[in-house]
Amino acid sequence: MATTRYSGIRARDTDRADVCGLLDAALADGQLTEGEHADRTAKAMRAKAFGELDQLIGDLQVPQNLVDAPVIRVDRRRPRRWIAPVAFIAGSAIIGAAAGGIAGCAGGTIGLSEHLPVLTTGTGLAYFIDEYRAEFGDTQVDDVTVYPSYVIFERRAAGDPTATARYRYNGSFHDYSASSGRRSDVRSFDLASIDQRAIAGLLAGAPQSVRLPDTAITHVSLEFPPGGSADRPPVVVIHVTNKANSTGVLTTTFTGEPLTVSPPTR
Repeated sequence: MATTRYSGIRARDTDRADVCGLLDAALADGQLTEGEHADRTAKAMRAKAFGELDQLIGDLQVPQNLVDAPVIRVDRRRPRRWIAPVAFIAGSAIIGAAAGGIAGCAGGTIGLSEHLPVLTTGTGLAYFIDEYRAEFGDTQVDDVTVYPSYVIFERRAAGDPTATARYRYNGSFHDYSASSGRRSDVRSFDLASIDQRAIAGLLAGAPQSVRLPDTAITHVSLEFPPGGSADRPPVVVIHVTNKANSTGVLTTTFTGEPLTVSPPTR
């Protein structure tokens, strides 16, 4: 991509997130290989100016939801005064929702396998959902617990509506256990109903949101709220723990609406 008079303008975190979003879309629709995606994402994380970002996306087709992003529209690359977001729930700021959702930029992209993203990031969650759909042919599940390098989940057993199967995913799917006598009140939810971009933004900012900066997400639960009425929708529960075992929890809807922020506890 040709150098423009805006190439030297400093990039913001949101600009890097938009580039990661474009790279994720390019991986999903076959424009990039996994290796190219990982390499360009790592460079996007380190980019300081628009010119560096331009080099990463200049040969890519742009999805409709990003055509108006500053990283795409050169005429919008104007330095502007930064305004801190003000969004408080239970006295805590929700950080990262405005980042747009590419936790691959915020939390790293490579897990234990060079082909497996860190699953507790936006990129990793999207990767798992795609893998799940390819494996089972649908996105229905009973509950899911996502760890950085693996996922544990339950769903109706194949071919037997009276049984529940438990699986482990760590780059491939393994039967974990199965139980008969599936309760009639067990509800399933659809992973496809998750607003991946919104949730990824919250994942990226969860440590700051729960007042445990410079720590990592230990696990993320996708589940129906316990003890609630039968019509309550499922939620995303993000757990962050530091080395001193202080834990903070952020709970949000599948559409990315924060519900509760619990401060660190011992």
